Amino acid sequence: MAKTIGAYVNVALVDYDESMKNHLIELLKESLREQATEYIFENTWEVAENKRKLYKNEDGALLEMQDETNGDPSSSQISDPREILEVMTVSLTVKVEGISENNM
Repeated sequence: MAKTIGAYVNVALVDYDESMKNHLIELLKESLREQATEYIFENTWEVAENKRKLYKNEDGALLEMQDETNGDPSSSQISDPREILEVMTVSLTVKVEGISENNM
């Protein structure tokens, strides 16, 4: 049965360029290949980029800013504007299929 697996990484937008993107894609591919126990369909890799703003909550976790704030986050959501980080999220997915004993 075929399924899709994936991984993603956040990179500070100020550090992000085409060279960084290519490097991250290779690292994500290597990581997924090492973790996968299924057959990877190498021609099905898909890359997605998503520019986002993240902020630190009270517990120190990074959370995505919601669109409904319209760029004006409430004080209950963000305690310090320096805690906002613009990132590019690079995600990579690939289709895999489990290897059955009949295929061996």
